[in-house]
Order: sequence, then structure tokens, then C-alpha cells
Amino acid sequence: MKARAMPDILHILNGDAPRPSMEQSSVPGTLSAWPDVLHDGPTPLVTGEEWIRARCDPLGALVSKPAAEMIERYRASDAVLESWRDRDEVVFWLEHDLFDQLLLIRHMWWLTTNAADRAVHATRFSLVCGNDYIGLLKPDEFAPRFAARRPITDTQIQIGAAAWVAFCTNPMHLLPFAGTTGEHADHFPYLPAAIHRLLEEFPAASNGLARSERQILEVLAEGPRTPEQTFIASSRLEDAIYLGDLSFWDYVKGMHAVAHPLVAMDVQERPDRLPDGTLRITDAGRAVLAGRADRVALNGISRWLGGTYLSSDRLWRWTGSSLLPPVP
Repeated sequence: MKARAMPDILHILNGDAPRPSMEQSSVPGTLSAWPDVLHDGPTPLVTGEEWIRARCDPLGALVSKPAAEMIERYRASDAVLESWRDRDEVVFWLEHDLFDQLLLIRHMWWLTTNAADRAVHATRFSLVCGNDYIGLLKPDEFAPRFAARRPITDTQIQIGAAAWVAFCTNPMHLLPFAGTTGEHADHFPYLPAAIHRLLEEFPAASNGLARSERQILEVLAEGPRTPEQTFIASSRLEDAIYLGDLSFWDYVKGMHAVAHPLVAMDVQERPDRLPDGTLRITDAGRAVLAGRADRVALNGISRWLGGTYLSSDRLWRWTGSSLLPPVP
């Protein structure tokens, strides 16, 4: 009897952290990482080279790598994902936090861009998504999760794509996805909390701080800390940790290199790590944290939050339950 060929399975991971353990597991297939810090930088509704160019310029600055190197990394990840037509199955491995839930809805939208080809190819698309951190799993913990993977449905694709379009075009349209009831919550149980967390990154109506900025200042209000200590302590204030050290440091620099610094720093750079040294909250930082001053009024703002560009004259603010749109 002729031996049955092993299915050709492509596993799309949320980053490189799970790879070492997963390679030691009994899960068959090819592993490829498709990470992207989607809450940072612009996120246009495009794929391919347009997407790569839009993402690489801001993220190259964030990670201090040449644009050409970033472009090649994006192209390599995209090329593996685009090989789906040659596979029997593609499995997306994702977590419950904001970083991964944005990857999830982007993947759902990407599937809509391949709808015609999916109709004539037999490739199956599946999802592994739970409330544990994949990068911390032991080798023997991958197989049960792989066995419990669920096929991605057309309804999930439609819901995820709609959330991605809202994320990329109009944050007001994201509000329904933060609700804890509804079809979106039935099909993607971790999406509401993730979208709510995203909305908390808009400047607060009370003091202009993003939640990540507020948590950094709260930690420093207790006393000086090293950058690494500040990162760890502020991460512990999250229900689901999602912010990487590079994004954290970008927030710190954004509160330091301004007209009225909220954070003072005396640090020494270290390669591929957070700097050594000390961070302190300033008097201006304490005033903003207490609501006696406003971060945007003091220092302005210029940053992308997903597909929304925030500036002093185009400012969305978060009230705790809703968004206040820019004043015309």
C-alpha cells in the first residue's frame, strides 16, 4: 500500500518567540512569523509593496534599522504567507492581547483580498487563539492546541475584515467592536477587550495622556526607575500585556523630547536592549498625571495610532467610554 503523503501545513506565528519550542513539538508543518506592531505607524488598506513601503518607514525608525533591511524582512514574511495556494492548510497562531488581535483582524481582511483564489483552491484556513502567551508554551503544549484548532468561517472573515477597515479608516466605527455582546464577541471573544484597550491609547479627555503614557508616569511617580524596571512595572498594570519594549521606549522618548518634558532621563544606550540609567517624573509630568495640565496642550502631539493620525488640530480624545471627534 502506498504511504499517504503528509499534509503540507503552513503555520503563521505572531512572532519568532514561539519558534524554538514549536520546532521541538510534534506539530507537523512549516513555521513562519508574521509579526507587525500594527498599533504603531500608519496602516493603509493595501497589501504587497504598498503595504510594505507604508509600514517600513516609521517602523524602521522605531527599531533603528535601515529601511532596506526592514523591507526585505517584510517581503520575506509576505512571500511565505502568499504561498498559501501551494498548501493544504494555513494555521494562524494568535493570542488574546491587542498586538495579536490586530494581527487577527488584519489576517481576516487579507483573506477577503484573496476571495476569488480561495474559491478555486482547496487550502483550508484555521485558527489557534487562546488566552495564553504562545511564546511561553513548552514543546508538549503545542500539539493539544493544534488538535483543537478551528476552521475559519466566512462570518469570521467578514467580521474581522470590517473591524480592520474601521481600524484603518475611522476610529468611531471601532466603538461597536469594543462592546462585550454581539456577533463579533461570539466569533472573536478576545476582540472586545483588545479594541477597548486600543481606544484607551487615544489622548484622554481629562489630561491628554494615552493609557500607556499614564501607566509609565504612575510608575515613575513612585520614585526613579531604570528603563527596564519602568517597562516591567508598567506592563504589570495591563490585563493582557501587548506593548513591546521598543514601543514602550518610543512613548518614554515622546514624553521627554518635548517643550515641557513629563519624564527626565539620564541614560546610556545599549545595543538591542533598553538603555541603562534612570528615569524620573518631572513637575510637569506630575501636573498632567493629576489632571492639572494637559499633555497635548503643553506639548502638542504628532503620531499615528493605527490608521488614525493624531495632531493638535486633528485630535480624537477618549472619555473612558466613547471617542470625542476632532473639533471642525
